[in-house]
Amino acid sequence: MLEQGRIGTRQLSTLIFMMVVGDMMLIYPSVITSYAKQDAWICALIGVPLGMLLIMMYIKLCSLYPDQNLIQILRSILGFWPGTIVSTFYLFFFVIGTSTHTREVGDFITSQIFQYTPIRVIILMFVITVGWGIYHGLETMGRSSELLMPILIVFILVLTFCLLPQIDPSNLKPVTDTGVVPILQGTLVSIIYPVGELIPIMMVLPYTTKQAHQTRDVLMAAGLGNLLLAILVTISLLVLGAFLTQHNIYASFILSQKINIGGFFERIEAIMASSWLISTYVKAMVYLYAFVIGCAELFKLKQYRVLILPATLLIFGLANLVSPNLTFIVITVVPYWVDWDTTLSIILPVLLLLVHMFKKRWITKPAESP
Repeated sequence: MLEQGRIGTRQLSTLIFMMVVGDMMLIYPSVITSYAKQDAWICALIGVPLGMLLIMMYIKLCSLYPDQNLIQILRSILGFWPGTIVSTFYLFFFVIGTSTHTREVGDFITSQIFQYTPIRVIILMFVITVGWGIYHGLETMGRSSELLMPILIVFILVLTFCLLPQIDPSNLKPVTDTGVVPILQGTLVSIIYPVGELIPIMMVLPYTTKQAHQTRDVLMAAGLGNLLLAILVTISLLVLGAFLTQHNIYASFILSQKINIGGFFERIEAIMASSWLISTYVKAMVYLYAFVIGCAELFKLKQYRVLILPATLLIFGLANLVSPNLTFIVITVVPYWVDWDTTLSIILPVLLLLVHMFKKRWITKPAESP
């Protein structure tokens, strides 16, 4: 196999948790509120169990073809050439996803913290750290996420409790007044963005040590990550209101600036930025790892590390080209990204399961009966 390292169930769960939170920790409240307005908290909560069902479908698909990653599964189900063609779509999604996450980091840092630093410097530093993490292998990635995950959980809980004195329940009224269609759209966003973008984890599952309660732990990790995002959305609505949450792309960062307890505990937005950078780093690292492993599998290479340097250089170039500025991402990229995620994360996996069932029932059994 291309990857000689192995990770345990706990490390896989932490990777999934970090990917669910990922870049959504900062932009998720704004994105989902733009669809469902003051009812975004309802959509976010509905998305928790539905997202767990989606990750269960990924696990089911991988369990049908154990020891095979997504590229191998596509070729096994669809055949060599159709599977190869579909694989290129997924690899393109992985590389564009990594580039977009890198660009988000550059836009955020240069617009909120280091305003006089060239964005290419930030992007270069981020890409180098991502490539360095992949170079050390899957085991190192799993252990790193295991060490960094508590930072995210602690900060979100601190953010929640410190903002309790500033909440205003009237910001959630009128409840369910936005209509059925906006709530359905918000629910789709609550599934697609946090959990639907876990599709690269299918490139990692074959290299996971099979242990007891693996499915349960993975489902709990995805559910916990989505639940924390739902809490973040609810706090944003209660403190900022629907209008300010919708029109502040970095709503969570604005929330952290509002914390002030006794004039002593305040100005912790740097911690918020660090937590978001950590989760986005892990997500970008898994995406680039999936791209590198996928390319090595697609072209039948004996090892994947020779592709790390050209892949990181490609990400650096694409991150500077994928979007000219933050406004372009918000207005142009975000509305169409939902359709892209829906196609690759829901429609195609469902079709793969249906094709597998068809082949097993109508092709394999008649051939075995004589």
